[in-house]
Amino acid sequence: MVEIIFKREIPEAYAAERDFVESLLKEYGLKIERKLGEDISLEVVIKDYGKTKTNNVDVAIRIICSGKASCSRYFFEANSGDRDLGKAIHNSLTKLNTEIEHKLHLSDQGKR
Repeated sequence: MVEIIFKREIPEAYAAERDFVESLLKEYGLKIERKLGEDISLEVVIKDYGKTKTNNVDVAIRIICSGKASCSRYFFEANSGDRDLGKAIHNSLTKLNTEIEHKLHLSDQGKR
């Protein structure tokens, strides 16, 4: 099961998108959990720069592993900035997914 931990509350300008943000994080979290083979927590920090939605938002995501499996020896973190919150989260999670594949050599598994 994927646990989502918000280190800061979602900025007021994006409060209406909270359900969308959580569904996106859970969807990607399940994919990441399958790759790692253990329960994870996603630690999310969302920083808003400006007073309106047209200004930049930064998203930083970190994986916290429960247990002593393969991912507990590694530190997975990714961040991204964009004007659209959904796009920034999507980009961060894509970077995180790529980082996992590279560090754990998951893309080499099918070549045996």
